[in-house]
Amino acid sequence: MDGKQLTFLFLHGAGGNADKWRKVREHLGKTPAMFPDLPGHGEFNGGVPASIEEYVALINQNIDEDTIVVGHSMGGLIALELASVSDKVKALVLVNSHYRLPVDPKIIKQLENGIFPENLFRASYAKSVSETLLEEERKDLLNTPVSLALADFMSCDRYDNGKRIFANLKIPVLAIYGEQDRLLPADAKERLLSVKSDVRHKTIADTGHYVPLENAEKFCSIIKCFRDEVARELN
Repeated sequence: MDGKQLTFLFLHGAGGNADKWRKVREHLGKTPAMFPDLPGHGEFNGGVPASIEEYVALINQNIDEDTIVVGHSMGGLIALELASVSDKVKALVLVNSHYRLPVDPKIIKQLENGIFPENLFRASYAKSVSETLLEEERKDLLNTPVSLALADFMSCDRYDNGKRIFANLKIPVLAIYGEQDRLLPADAKERLLSVKSDVRHKTIADTGHYVPLENAEKFCSIIKCFRDEVARELN
């Protein structure tokens, strides 16, 4: 890679943990990267933040090098907010994400009743996803408290700073979509581009909302090319 040294910071989505990036970690090899559990998730001790802003206040304390933040779904909202407060964030990758992620009240209600909706789980992956991956993900879901997913979905639903921040970003942004993503609105890319026309974007075929798990090889190829472009631009 020519140009400035940049480290990837991967932020997982609602109710998840760093293991959501397991296949990405394998494909990136020695590429400088950090894969933290978000506060209150996985092996991170402590309470779950009650807002996107609270997540950022905690994460920002630990960024001390030039970084490309890669945020999946809720992680994308955190990445946007983080870019607005840290000059260490040199570029963003929004993965199956947006500047606004409202949640259907019916989903909130089911989570409040202690139930993770089966239709939401199924819709998170392409219809052609491997049964092996689906089984792995279901086991992970069963080990995740529903209260954790509820707190994160509530944070997503309440967050409304994203459009303003996104419109005013002065750093490169890459948006990556799954061709079969059934969770984002069908016009998500067009809405993103209407606010910021210089966003770079890629769509990966035969993948759903979890692109980094469903096709990590293609995903990593795209983000490494983006990192090299940003590094040269900063040089």
